[in-house]
Amino acid sequence: MRLSTTLIKASTLGLVMSPMYAMALDEGPVSNLGIIGAYNEYELNSDNANVDGRDENVGKAGLFYNYGNKMTGGPGFIYQIGVDARYGERNDDEIKDARADLDLGMRMPLGDSSNLDLLIGAGYDWSRFEMDDTNVGDVELSNKSPFAKAAVGWQHKGDTLTTRLEVGTRYSIEGEGKVKLDGVGSETVDLEDKFNPYAELNFLWDRGFGVPVTAGLYYTQTNYELKNRRDLAANTELESNEFGVKLGVVF
Repeated sequence: MRLSTTLIKASTLGLVMSPMYAMALDEGPVSNLGIIGAYNEYELNSDNANVDGRDENVGKAGLFYNYGNKMTGGPGFIYQIGVDARYGERNDDEIKDARADLDLGMRMPLGDSSNLDLLIGAGYDWSRFEMDDTNVGDVELSNKSPFAKAAVGWQHKGDTLTTRLEVGTRYSIEGEGKVKLDGVGSETVDLEDKFNPYAELNFLWDRGFGVPVTAGLYYTQTNYELKNRRDLAANTELESNEFGVKLGVVF
């Protein structure tokens, strides 16, 4: 009798709480926390012969967190704030980078289950590229830049799976770069304002895994170019092409 009573109470509680949790995922903002795996292709060019022509392929791992209704919301106002950080190492080369951004936008219905997104946003990028060259010693190029962004998105809501595609660009503004050569010195200069395209495809499963989970694929290109043609900086440019996957949980 006690077992039957307990089972009835537990079942009732589950029936009450499950719709509430599902409703929260339907439209409201959620937190998404997870891990990143990425592959980067770096190309470093410079008028300085000691630095020019360095191409590196580096695997990276990291963490991300975001909060908002960009993945879950229906037609109307959508938003998301997020941060991520990644680290990679190959031989004696090290890559560190981080990003914080805020997205604001409007979602408009295309049909019963699909929506079109128009977004604008802003954020901040930081990266450090460290190389150990047998000929010239340590080479370090660090960059930091605020950016504005604009994007379009497409969202489709199924019974258990939400799919979202976003394509856009980040435009770096008034960035700053620092070049440091072992035994030579360092120099800090302004960066050229650049368009940096990106694309991402994300999935949200809200049933079947115990907790809602997310998975995503992304590509982003980041271009760094020093404004000044000084002796040390020597018109240095760094281009990064990053391909990555994200896995996370929603709460």
